Amino acid sequence: MTESIGKKKETIAHGPSTLSAADLRRIEVQFVSATKQVRELSDFIRIVLSLSPFGVCIFQNGRLIFTNRAFSDMVGFGAGELRGKNPESLVLEEDLDHLRKGILSMLRDQAESSLMFRVVTKDETVKWILGSFAMISMNSQQAVMGNFVDLTEGKVMQMAYSDPLTGLPNRKLLSDRLEQAVLSARRRKASLAVLFIDLDGFKSVNDTYGHDIGDRLLIEIAARLREVVRRENDTIARIGGDEFLILLTDVAESGHVDIVIGHLFEKFRTPVFLEEPALSIPVRFSVGVSFYPDHGESAEALVAAADRAMYAVKKTPGKNSVFFCRD
Repeated sequence: MTESIGKKKETIAHGPSTLSAADLRRIEVQFVSATKQVRELSDFIRIVLSLSPFGVCIFQNGRLIFTNRAFSDMVGFGAGELRGKNPESLVLEEDLDHLRKGILSMLRDQAESSLMFRVVTKDETVKWILGSFAMISMNSQQAVMGNFVDLTEGKVMQMAYSDPLTGLPNRKLLSDRLEQAVLSARRRKASLAVLFIDLDGFKSVNDTYGHDIGDRLLIEIAARLREVVRRENDTIARIGGDEFLILLTDVAESGHVDIVIGHLFEKFRTPVFLEEPALSIPVRFSVGVSFYPDHGESAEALVAAADRAMYAVKKTPGKNSVFFCRD
């Protein structure tokens, strides 16, 4: 009986079976060794991420648990200030809905894609950021890792999101800003307007004077359009060969739109003058206007509605006019 009791002391209950103390110690040694290897691998990964030229952050349960030096430099906060911070607090409020939906889509579909959004740095500077996100395991729990490129400085932003001829935002950047403006307007129950501009008779300029003159004319037209669209949150973009689009945010009534259209036609009341060779070229255009939410509740629907309104102008004698969407 004593011997039996002694044997029982040497065993530990483990579910339906038992493990000897020796077995338990052996498993414990193996576990400690495996944990050490995982920790060493984790430390190695952290070193690699710390040296990355791209901004990297890892967040878990809505809190930042790791940021590298490049990310700190990007947002202006030190690693200590960032640890435990809600990453959404760094994002411009207007871009939050767009970012949340994009991240969920990436994680759900495991898609290799990126999102463009804006962050607010420690000194309250707004920066455009290009980011991609992936689900990882951290401390035996799921976490999200983000990789980021600062688009505010350098040529990356200009090459990817600007029209190379005129320097205006291109279709990709316009589409992104319009989607964000729609989300913001929906959340705040605000309105916005889209003006679709198509130059009248531009093909005849290329046919008569050549594409070099046509390009120079487009550059001058873009310069005048910049003077028409002055508010910081409004956008003028070149979306095609002779097509431009103006996004006007926070238009409670059509009054602001009427003012912009008035400035638009006033700017082109006089012809565009080019030198070498000396040419005076009158510029005429057709404009279609759509409003959110009256004519569409998505970026695509608003552009399509403004496009239809513009073509209604094209069908009228003389063109060079504006048509408000009536859909």
